Amino acid sequence: MRLPEGPSLRLLCFPPAGGYAAPYRAWCAMLPPEVAVHPMDPPDGCDDVDTVLAALEPSVAAVTDRPTVLFGHSFGALIAYELAHRLRDRRLPLVRLAVSASAAPHLVSPVTAGTGTAARAESARVTAWFELADGYRYRSRPPLDCPISVFGGLHDPTVARNELAAWQEHTVGAVRLRVLPGSHDLLREGGAYVVRALERDLADDAGQDT
Repeated sequence: MRLPEGPSLRLLCFPPAGGYAAPYRAWCAMLPPEVAVHPMDPPDGCDDVDTVLAALEPSVAAVTDRPTVLFGHSFGALIAYELAHRLRDRRLPLVRLAVSASAAPHLVSPVTAGTGTAARAESARVTAWFELADGYRYRSRPPLDCPISVFGGLHDPTVARNELAAWQEHTVGAVRLRVLPGSHDLLREGGAYVVRALERDLADDAGQDT
């Protein structure tokens, strides 16, 4: 079946615990038109990652009609990782997983799952999301077969370089690790670089020159 005209890739973007996906809208102007950016806001009131993914299912199903890329920051990286397994199990075309400021899933602890303790006092909503993130438990499964882009902050106090490099254990594909100047908040401190690097990776996936 021939797809209708439009973007050739879907980029689904997930925010950190307690955050919103709206900042990803700026990526629309930073990426080529063939990449459609879809900020994904997990709903409040979920008990665990499984219920988050179940609540997101209608939104995800509506935009996975084309080859898909998943991006997540901090706890959003774990949501993207868990979704990647679901897409793989359904034989949907997953082009790449991209994660930032997150340890590999098997190394995640309550400290690394969130974005630090200061945000916990901001609101009941944020506190609930951090409690959900703290409850994340890794489940061993066969590795993914898509490549993974990994971004980390040189001065991130919660995620060490070896914890970023350990994402290699979760795919049989290639992993590209980039450690940037900055801390845990990479998207605010170096978001433009992250987008440019991700664009290069997607161009390589498509066999294009950058």
